[in-house]
Amino acid sequence: MHTSRRILPQLGIAFVAWTIIAVAAYIRVPLRALTLHQAPPPLSGVLEPLVACWIWALFTPAILWLVERYPLDRRTWLRNGLIHLGAAVATIAVGAPPTYAITATLDVPGHASNLTAQIFSESFIDVFSYAALVALGHALAYYRLSTEQRLRASTLEARLLGARMEALEARMHPHFLFNALNTVSSLVRTGDSRAAIRAVARIGDLLRNLLLDEGQEIPLSQELDFVGRYLELEQARFGERLSATIEADPTVTGAFVPRLVLQPLVENALRHGIEPFSDAGRIEVRASRAGEMLSLEVRDTGAGAGSARPSMHMGLANTRARLEQLYGEKHELALSTDAQGTVARVVIPFCSEPRLQR
Repeated sequence: MHTSRRILPQLGIAFVAWTIIAVAAYIRVPLRALTLHQAPPPLSGVLEPLVACWIWALFTPAILWLVERYPLDRRTWLRNGLIHLGAAVATIAVGAPPTYAITATLDVPGHASNLTAQIFSESFIDVFSYAALVALGHALAYYRLSTEQRLRASTLEARLLGARMEALEARMHPHFLFNALNTVSSLVRTGDSRAAIRAVARIGDLLRNLLLDEGQEIPLSQELDFVGRYLELEQARFGERLSATIEADPTVTGAFVPRLVLQPLVENALRHGIEPFSDAGRIEVRASRAGEMLSLEVRDTGAGAGSARPSMHMGLANTRARLEQLYGEKHELALSTDAQGTVARVVIPFCSEPRLQR
């Protein structure tokens, strides 16, 4: 069944191609008569090249199979070359009799006087046609091999990239959990049991989200929801010292982003923009689109102008490594400070589908 599926399309393509060759070979005859101001030859003259080419159309799938089965490579060129030479002689012996019989029966102008003449007249063009099909068969085989190699290389590259992303994300999970447990311990030390219980519940929600096998990339809406829950957990620790807002253009919430791409930015803002100061501070998370790029910003109102540049701790270093793995040079991760605080900005391509298929 599989072989028949391959042969039928090959036969169809072969008949179309050989018909074009036959018409192109015959058309020079009436054109020559036209240029010499002679009467055009009878249209039945086209039957001879058509019959010969249609017989070769029937040969084509078999010859391509022989090329696939007996390729002319460095190790087997002599043995396989003799096989193809025998096959070329066989095409002459098999193709000449029906060509002669049909053209003689229809009295096609210019047909051979006998079978021997037909065989000798076809021998050169038939050997040339066989050689051309052998070359075509090798070209198709090399194209298939190249395509398969590219596909395998692409699959291996995607698997390697996925493994690297998983390794980097795995390093972030215990780091995140350590910070979350620190929040609970600080609440316990202050005696705020209710807030500690709520914080433990929030940690449960966050861990449940992390343990879901949803791939390396998730919709931005899920990432924003995760960050919102994380900020609620941190607000239990900072109390009135921390307020937070999340603003996202509704048209970008369906974009796919790396998991935990925003949480390290928020954590960095809390660590350097809120925690060192006794005054109340604010965390603002924004998501917008600029052309083909998605912009994610986390701003804190703590450090202000003239303060030291926030450090690139493990979370941000891992985030940068993950962005480089996934997007190459088509990304940006920048920290900047102005009079209103510090801004961490991530710019990545806007993707409506995951780049890494699960």
